[in-house]
Amino acid sequence: MEAKIQKAIDFKLEGHRCYKEKKFREAIGKYHRALLQLKGIHVVDGTTGSEVNLLNQAAAKLTEEQRRAVESTEIECYDSLTVVVKITC
Repeated sequence: MEAKIQKAIDFKLEGHRCYKEKKFREAIGKYHRALLQLKGIHVVDGTTGSEVNLLNQAAAKLTEEQRRAVESTEIECYDSLTVVVKITC
């Protein structure tokens, strides 16, 4: 679990680097990959059935520090994606 979180943070930081270098398409890809690393680590609204049970089990294993890292990484990636998409459109 920790490795996935760290990999997501690394992709997010690569996205920031690409953004600063004005490599917007690459930045989008890095932010997307960061979010994919976090997929399934915690419960997402709208999940149902056995999917919820599996996600709850994963979320129960996260420390408070890991939960904060996941949440802040997701927020930063979504915010950064919003900015990059606005710039490129």
